[in-house]
Amino acid sequence: MHQTFYIDIDEEITSIVERLKKARTNEVVIVVPKRALLIQSIVNLKILKKEADENEIQLMIVTQDRLGKVLIEKAGIFVQQKIDNIADGEIDLDGERISEGGEEFYPSENGTIENRGNQTRLSGMGSESYFDEKGEEENPAHYAEKIKIKRKIKINEESEPVKEQITHKELVSGFGNNTKKKNIKANLDISTKTESAPILGFSSKKEVVEDEYKKEKIDNFFYQPSAFQDNRKKSHSNEFKNYNLSKKDHKWFLVFGLFSIFALIGIISYLFLPKATLTITADVKTESIDSSVAGSTSTSKIDFEKEIIPAKEISVETSLKESFNASGNKAVSNQKARGKIIIYNEYSSSPQPLVATTRFLSSDGKLFRLINGITIPGMETSAGETKPGTVEAQVIADEAGESFNIGPDKFTIPGFQGSGEEKYAKFYAKSEEAMKGGGSGDQTANYITDEDINSAKTKILTNFKEEIKRKLAEASGEEAIILEDAIKEEEPVYKLSNSSGDVADSFEIAIQTKVKAIIVAKKDINEIAVKMIAKAKNGAINIDNNSIKFDFGKANTDFTAGTIDIKFHAVGEIIPNLDLEAIKKEIMGKNNEELSAYLSTFSNIKNANVEYQPSFINSKIPSIANRVEIVLDK
Repeated sequence: MHQTFYIDIDEEITSIVERLKKARTNEVVIVVPKRALLIQSIVNLKILKKEADENEIQLMIVTQDRLGKVLIEKAGIFVQQKIDNIADGEIDLDGERISEGGEEFYPSENGTIENRGNQTRLSGMGSESYFDEKGEEENPAHYAEKIKIKRKIKINEESEPVKEQITHKELVSGFGNNTKKKNIKANLDISTKTESAPILGFSSKKEVVEDEYKKEKIDNFFYQPSAFQDNRKKSHSNEFKNYNLSKKDHKWFLVFGLFSIFALIGIISYLFLPKATLTITADVKTESIDSSVAGSTSTSKIDFEKEIIPAKEISVETSLKESFNASGNKAVSNQKARGKIIIYNEYSSSPQPLVATTRFLSSDGKLFRLINGITIPGMETSAGETKPGTVEAQVIADEAGESFNIGPDKFTIPGFQGSGEEKYAKFYAKSEEAMKGGGSGDQTANYITDEDINSAKTKILTNFKEEIKRKLAEASGEEAIILEDAIKEEEPVYKLSNSSGDVADSFEIAIQTKVKAIIVAKKDINEIAVKMIAKAKNGAINIDNNSIKFDFGKANTDFTAGTIDIKFHAVGEIIPNLDLEAIKKEIMGKNNEELSAYLSTFSNIKNANVEYQPSFINSKIPSIANRVEIVLDK
């Protein structure tokens, strides 16, 4: 037999699961009212299904909530819309007991029903096999005969005079515990007929007399899984077949439908309503002016009345080093070899001066002397590492002859030999290139001429000026104007690796200087030039700021006062005086001929072209403003 539970509309899933765990049978029917919390969530239903499976309980839910039925079926629980011939709770017709919401009612002698819910029950009474033994003596027809007469059971509660009919449908729809709280007196009509009256509490084999169709609906659920699947499909199809929208659903459905219609209309309008794009080519005219503007480092913003713009002074230090070839050629008989050496100080952190003619001795005993006096820097320590002091110097052989044209070598300083062994070892020199120029007899060699040095200075100075501009541009930024007249250089310092007359194939020359300049911002001079042009025409024209082009004249610069006076010739394009919004209003609804006639009235329109979308609509400008676009092409 099965056990039936009735739940409240707001009963939580935890309470229902506890009731399910305490079920006395493995076949449970749960009657759920409409809009109950249980059937509002697929999660609740899946939890219930999981608990039933874990406790090996075959579960069926009875409800008239159509939307809830869909979720129940999705959760894999069998669902019925009503319980056929099963009243509220468990009905034991043999014992004349009706259980409703936890209270028990028994028929009295006058046909009414008494509430004996508060009476103490006797436990352990009776025999579980009573009906099985009884079934051997009596057949089910005997019990069917007993319930053949229609009975009317009246439930009277004296606390309320109101009476109300409670049908099977109302029980399923959700009175629950609320009926008890309101103490409503009700008449419960239970009509039974021999053909359809089930007797709950008996086994389906002998004791229960049922209609075959209704027996199939209940018993097939518990005992025939295949029938369960068929009933699910049938119930699911009938669900949507008989579904009726509530007033609230009708309202939302109507709102959604109207929204969809308007959205569709908007999309269709955007895609298929005609659109026109009018491109106007203006007749561009220019205006020019010859004027001057003052810049001052003490001004922070443009003064249009005094025609002064802000200026800025910058300074950079730059150097350049280049190599040049020697062009002279002469006999080198009895000439001394020359070359470069690098002198190292690994002795101390103190610098060590060396005078001209200081001797340096090669590894093979060739003696060379310093041409000019130098100072060797002391050792330096950086990041925990000690580095020797070094300096480059020119040396010349102590004697003439080709034998002094030696290759790269290491040199000692004989003068430090008497100062201690450590100092003598830690002051030394190295050559990275061969010594050249030593010879005897009729040999010749290249040497540096005065013309070589002068030509080298001219070339390096030209390149040096470009380097100065590059450094100034880096310091000032791209939006600055640097004029040559606004640059001031200190006297450049030249350094030559060799002197005129030295025997060498090439020589190096280095130049170094400091430069400062007064600069102005491009946007500032553009802005004041636009104002000057407009002022010259009494403000009757507007100049495009980005179209200004300058030719600068001489700039007078005073670095002491921090001022600059710039003369210039400026040319700017006049912005066409066209009210595009007014033109749009006028051309809406016009055909091509009317459009052409209207645009011809503007002297500053050089050309116009209209493009229609879709392309097959090309005869008339739309009358809707947002479907018309005007583009000004200068």
